[in-house]
Amino acid sequence: MNAVAPNEAAALAMLSIVAGSLAAIAIVALYGLIFGNSKEREGFSRAWPLASAAVAVTSPLYWLTASRPLSDMTGLAAAIGVQVAILGGARVAASFFAGLATGIRSQVFWLTAPLLVWTLARDRALVADRRRTWVTAASAYVAGTLLWLVPLIWISGGPGAYWRALSSQGSEDLSGIRMLWTAPTVREFVDALYFAFVAPWAVWPAALVVLVAATAGLFVSWREERRGLGVLAVAFVPYLLFDILFQETFTSRYALPLVVPVAFLAARGLQKLPAQVAIAAVGVLAMWNAHVGGRSVAALASEPAPAFRLLAGMKAASTGNAPVLAPDRRQSFDLRRPLVWASEQAPAFDRQLPAPPQHEWLEAVKYWNDGGHAPVWFIVDPRRASMALVQHGPPARFEWSVPYPILMSGTRPGDADWYTVARPDWYVGEGWALTPESAGVAERDRKGLPYGAIEAWVHRSAVSGAGMVFGGRNFEPSEQPPVTIALDRAWSKTLVPQTGPFLYVATLPSFDVQASGPEYAKVVVSSRPGARVAIEQFDVAPLDRAVLGFGTGWHEQELDPASGRRWRWLSERGELSYLAGEPERRWMLHVEGESPLRYYSRPSRVLVRSGERILRDITVDGDFSFDVDVPPAIAPSTLVVETDQTHVPAESSWRRNQDRRRLGLRIFRCEMRGQ
Repeated sequence: MNAVAPNEAAALAMLSIVAGSLAAIAIVALYGLIFGNSKEREGFSRAWPLASAAVAVTSPLYWLTASRPLSDMTGLAAAIGVQVAILGGARVAASFFAGLATGIRSQVFWLTAPLLVWTLARDRALVADRRRTWVTAASAYVAGTLLWLVPLIWISGGPGAYWRALSSQGSEDLSGIRMLWTAPTVREFVDALYFAFVAPWAVWPAALVVLVAATAGLFVSWREERRGLGVLAVAFVPYLLFDILFQETFTSRYALPLVVPVAFLAARGLQKLPAQVAIAAVGVLAMWNAHVGGRSVAALASEPAPAFRLLAGMKAASTGNAPVLAPDRRQSFDLRRPLVWASEQAPAFDRQLPAPPQHEWLEAVKYWNDGGHAPVWFIVDPRRASMALVQHGPPARFEWSVPYPILMSGTRPGDADWYTVARPDWYVGEGWALTPESAGVAERDRKGLPYGAIEAWVHRSAVSGAGMVFGGRNFEPSEQPPVTIALDRAWSKTLVPQTGPFLYVATLPSFDVQASGPEYAKVVVSSRPGARVAIEQFDVAPLDRAVLGFGTGWHEQELDPASGRRWRWLSERGELSYLAGEPERRWMLHVEGESPLRYYSRPSRVLVRSGERILRDITVDGDFSFDVDVPPAIAPSTLVVETDQTHVPAESSWRRNQDRRRLGLRIFRCEMRGQ
């Protein structure tokens, strides 16, 4: 394919198309071998193998994957072909091709080896010469494996180089991913089942029809064709267990092999309906699935992938001063091939910073502290919260534009956020808890105020007369340890916070900033040794940018690692302290939140006040977003956000829940904006 295709991606896509077509033929043959014995009892005909194949190949996941430059479809076609050979009696040839197919995609092992061993162990015809057959089959399997393994080791540069490449690939695949084996929780298990059985059908109504039919087919097979059900289990259950336990939960394409047994069982279930009803059901289901898959393929082909649009945008934004590329861990891996493929269209970089897991921002900190002046371009997975540790503007977002995003879940390179940071107003070092992610990293690394002082750096242009937000949480149940924040020995403030959250918003004094001095002034935060205090809010801004702090009535920040979405719960009344120093600018409070109808039977009323003055009175009955004009403030001022409905999860949830917070609305974004 590579000899006739214009590039590697096109060659792999062409191979997937051919493999998807061939796999459809193999699926028909496999269905006949597994359930063919029911022919006489149930009026079995050639229509039902075709029906099962129609359900499988029109699955949106199958349809979409068959057009993508991946090894998944080629591996599936090879695996189904080997399964047909095994059940068809070609034991030695099947053993050879099982070993060979594992070189296409390693997951093929779980679809072929268990079935091969089970078939050899149960074949009564081998009793007379079982040892010889086993040795022959094993030798054929090894020969098929060596056929791809030896050239691969040679191309890699020898056994040592191959082992290093394999280890590196393994560490990349396991870096920061979610799997049930490493996170054995109920939620992870439910997510694994969802992506295994629901996601391949893109929309829940189609998934419901297929799964109900498959459940009926399971009972029918258990009652009338247990041999076929047993063969189906040996062929696919080992892969199901491997997928549920050891593969990334939310990568939907890993469920591709499971589409085949689900389609088989769905066909068996529909087979019990009257013939005309069953045929109509299969036809409607196949047409709907093909429509969903076809729309997805068309959308996928309508524009370049996010990684290539990102590189094109970076090329267009390039100037004479070459930027520094600062990808997070996942993006550093995912951009390697796109940078090679788009070498002529990619921008030139001064350097690329290393990406140590969960500590990527520290490389930018080192760069700035060492005197680096080039713009830093951060490329970040949207689910990560690491950019909260560096002051930045809004990102340019690059996402897959498909109508059913679940089909692209886990795709790499995936969605990416691009932050252009020339001279940040501030950045922090280790030990800060500005997000739940950074708080967890600090706790694991034993950094933060319980273990010693923490540091930040503020640009000299953002120091004199700047607005500052400084807040956190005192976890000591009965003590009030002092917390001191000092700015380069020129200014300091000591707080004695009560147990629970605390907030300090102030205007810094005017300083005589020397142009010849360091570009960034150091901020040191310290407390009593061992004091359990976390710093969760920090911002320093010159007069042209407002600062905002969350005070009484706002709960701690929360994070969903799967989506990257962050939020705070508002109680019945939450205070916001802010500074917005330029009176000639228009300042607005921007608020985005979740529909109250998820928790209450009626819409909620939201009021925003400044003192006794009502700035906004709005009733929300869905996901909401609104802006409120607020008065400028050269001294710390307070806004109050109120809502008229609250609940306590421990008292209102049907599930066991110890959360006794009083919650009103879930707020995803609350920030000051200037025009």
